[in-house]
Amino acid sequence: MRSILSFIAVTLLAAGALFGQAEGFWPGAQYDPSVPTLEKVVGHAHGERITAPEDIVRYLRALAEARPRQMRVVEFGRTWENRPLVYAVIGSEANIARLAEIKAGMKRLLDPRKTPKAEAEKLIGSLPALVWLAYGVHGNEISSPDAALLTAYHLLAARNDPVVERILADAVVLIDPLQNPDGRNRFIQHFTQSVGLEPNSFPEALEHDEPWPGGRTNHYLFDMNRDWFALTQPETQARVKALQEWYPLVFVDLHEMGSTSTYYFAPEAVPYNPHLEANQRAALDWFGRNNAKYFDQFGFSYFTREIFDAFYPGYGAS
Repeated sequence: MRSILSFIAVTLLAAGALFGQAEGFWPGAQYDPSVPTLEKVVGHAHGERITAPEDIVRYLRALAEARPRQMRVVEFGRTWENRPLVYAVIGSEANIARLAEIKAGMKRLLDPRKTPKAEAEKLIGSLPALVWLAYGVHGNEISSPDAALLTAYHLLAARNDPVVERILADAVVLIDPLQNPDGRNRFIQHFTQSVGLEPNSFPEALEHDEPWPGGRTNHYLFDMNRDWFALTQPETQARVKALQEWYPLVFVDLHEMGSTSTYYFAPEAVPYNPHLEANQRAALDWFGRNNAKYFDQFGFSYFTREIFDAFYPGYGAS
């Protein structure tokens, strides 16, 4: 499980620093040329341009076509504007070949009243860990979905990487690259119309100054990072249904910080929801320390606890 958390840390690094070092995603990484790059499929390198929702799906399908025994792409719903919601399933050839068995095993672990302890322990010992990585619930947080694509590429194309090898052997990684395609499309439309010949980093430049309603929300202007409790939007409804097909052990909701902020990750600020179990709170600290280890290694600034509480049950991180 620690190797899986190392992978999650790498993913967070990509989300926070994607545009700074897309080609040097991981020190010393060498990639299999038979796995297509983003540039080969959609025409631009990682971080060079904002990848459109339709190109995100197109690239994932290209990866799956190149590595059909290690990756599947599943469409699990549609947005209000009829854009597809997809996730990628990535693992070793052995684990991809037994996905139905893995799903069934996770469902057997759901209820200890129905599954005897001895059977549960056997299942725990035989099943890979399921890790769900969800990106881009806010459509104007643009680096997060691009980080999803780079993560998928790295898992499939990296050569002689012991971390990747352990992840693929011990886990099945589900990458949900874009939770809010409609909002992202709205942001891209504004950005495309506003950007000049050269990018302008000034915060008040037109390309950064979104008119109302901006790209944060979905088609009906709902912040879907508040919908995990009420389940009012088709995107959230479909996603929860998909999660209940897999019951992943780990769910990571990846965001983008503002240009004047360092990167935030758990543990959250108080108050915590009183229904969180002690082991859940302990796990948040464990995740945070592991992420911090990798941020420290690469010299990236970060913070925890100061804001973003864990009280409201409708956040993706809840």
